[in-house]
Amino acid sequence: MERTYSVLVFGNEENDIMLILKFTDQKFQSLSDFLNSEVHNFYTHIQKELEAVVTGQKEESDFGGNMLNIDIGKEETEVYYQMDDESLGEPCFISTDELYKLVLEWKEMEEKMRRGEDIFPVILED
Repeated sequence: MERTYSVLVFGNEENDIMLILKFTDQKFQSLSDFLNSEVHNFYTHIQKELEAVVTGQKEESDFGGNMLNIDIGKEETEVYYQMDDESLGEPCFISTDELYKLVLEWKEMEEKMRRGEDIFPVILED
């Protein structure tokens, strides 16, 4: 799954930057939006819910953000928009383990951005 992390600067203040993740394959648009919006705003809650399922503490879980929701299953997680509007994007199904790793990776990249590491844009693939 090839993806690019880049930094968007939208002002002159130190905090006027944002990490943006885009997947090469458009079928992951809702996943990209989830990471950029919901993980950015609610990382601790999302990480905790995913970890509980991945480690077996819970059989399943869910999380509802501002724009997107996730239904977390032991094997697979569905990422989908709260509004039933196909123009926003299709639901995305991803391995729960893979989503957990992507959430941790996203946070690591955000921390690198905040430290000012000059690595962006960066393309990753696995």
